[in-house]
Amino acid sequence: MKRISDPLRLKDYIETCNLQSYLDNDLIPISNVYTFEKDEHLIHLDTPSDYLYFLVEGTVRVYSYSSDTQNIVINRSEAVTLIGEASSLWDLSPKSNVIAETPCVCVGISLKKYRSLLQQDISFLQNVCQILSYRLNSGITLANSLTEPVETRLAKFILENAPNQLFSFKLTTCSAILNVSYRHLLRTINHFKEEGILEKQKSHLLIKNETKLREIAENIS
Repeated sequence: MKRISDPLRLKDYIETCNLQSYLDNDLIPISNVYTFEKDEHLIHLDTPSDYLYFLVEGTVRVYSYSSDTQNIVINRSEAVTLIGEASSLWDLSPKSNVIAETPCVCVGISLKKYRSLLQQDISFLQNVCQILSYRLNSGITLANSLTEPVETRLAKFILENAPNQLFSFKLTTCSAILNVSYRHLLRTINHFKEEGILEKQKSHLLIKNETKLREIAENIS
C-alpha cells in the first residue's frame, strides 16, 4: 500500500465518484489516496483493517478458505465499493480476505483517527445499513453477481425499490449494492431512459414501461 499525497487527485476522486454523498462530514480533510499493486491485500482475515476504503479504481476479490484450505471466492467488486465497513469499522475481525485483482486505487479513511466520527455520522451509517441489509435480505449470490448483466441486476433492483413507480434510491449506494461502478450505473440508467423505460423527474426516476423493465429483469431477449 502506498499513500499518495495529492490533494487535487483526492478532490477529483471524491467529486467524480460522488463519495461525499456517503457521509455528512467533509471527506477531504479526513481521507487520503492509497494505491495497491496487483495481488496485494487490502484486508487480511482475522485482522481488523486500520482503514475504511472507497475503491475508486480497479477490481478486488473477496475470498476465504474452506476446512481443507481451498481458496473460496466469495465475491468480486469493482469501483465504487466500500471495503471494511462490515467489520473494521466496528473493530471486529474480518472473516475473509480482500485482495487486489488488478492495480487498485482507494480513497481511505484512518479508523484509528476517525472511527468514532464515522460511527456518529448519520448519513454514513444509513448508507452502510442499506448496503448490508439489502445484501443480507436479497440473498444475492456470487453466481448472480458474476453472470447476470448489469441491466438485469439494475432492473430487478428498481422494481424492488420503486413504490408507486418512483425510484428515488441514492445512486451511489445503489452502485455499491450492485457491485457496479457509478459511471456504468449512470450509463445503464441513461440507456433505460433512451429506451423509454425510465423518465427523470426531479429527485427520482419514474418507471414509464414496467413491462419492458420486467422483461429485462427476467433476462428475456
